[in-house]
This record gives sequence, C-alpha cells and structure tokens, in this order.
Amino acid sequence: MKKILICFVMAGVLLGMTGCVSTPARRIEKEPGVFASFSPEIQVKVQKGEVDLGFTRDMVRLAMGRPHRVHSRITEAGQVEIWIYMGSRYISRYEPMDSGYWYRDRAGRMRRSYDTVWMDRGYSEEFPTLRLEFLDNKVKVIERLKR
Repeated sequence: MKKILICFVMAGVLLGMTGCVSTPARRIEKEPGVFASFSPEIQVKVQKGEVDLGFTRDMVRLAMGRPHRVHSRITEAGQVEIWIYMGSRYISRYEPMDSGYWYRDRAGRMRRSYDTVWMDRGYSEEFPTLRLEFLDNKVKVIERLKR
C-alpha cells in the first residue's frame, strides 16, 4: 500500500514540476490581448521564442519570459534598462582528497589510517546567455553568448 501511495505522490510531484515550465505558448495563453496587439511578423517570432531589435518589453517577456537579472544604466541618451538571461551547466571534477578511516589490527585494537581517495566535486555554474538593452521601451542592443 505504501508503494502505491509513494508512486502517486511522485507522479503528482512530476506533474507539478512540468506545469512550472514557462514556454512562449503558456505565456501567450496568459496574456492573449497583449499578444494579439503585435503584428503578424512579430507574433511568429514571439511564438518561436526569438527577440529582435525594436521589440518592446512585453514582446520580449512573452518570447523569453522574465529576465534572471535586471540592471539599469544612465547615459547621455537616457536611462538604459538591461535584461540578462542566464544559463547553467553542471561541472564535474575529480579531485584527490585525504580521508581517514578506522580498522582493527590483527590483535583486535582499533587503528586509524589515512588514504587519498578521488571524489567527484560537482557544482553548477551560471553564465549569461543573452543580454538585452532597452532605451525608451525598445530593444537597442542584443548580446548573445557564443559557445
């Protein structure tokens, strides 16, 4: 009985997690009026999740979602708002690590010994993938990270 309950709970968690994924189609569903106000050419790009120069904040938000970071900069031309979208990757490195362990010798006494073991020191790293600069609610600069 417990196994069945655990299976149902896990299935619910997985369904809930997939419901959290933000795609252009889901964002468009939530704001159909905003999407309908765009020209047909822009609607096609937004549906594909693409951005272009001249896009407004609403167009970018529907195409890409909310930015991971927002900065602002004041220039002679005015206040520039910078949206940054981040990506992440998992990096795995094996490193030597000194480790101690206890054992019994032949006489039955407890002894401590040390040895070097190799351990996976994995971590996630975030990096910017897309940087957009807005001036007067229009995208003026697009920077993409090439990998």
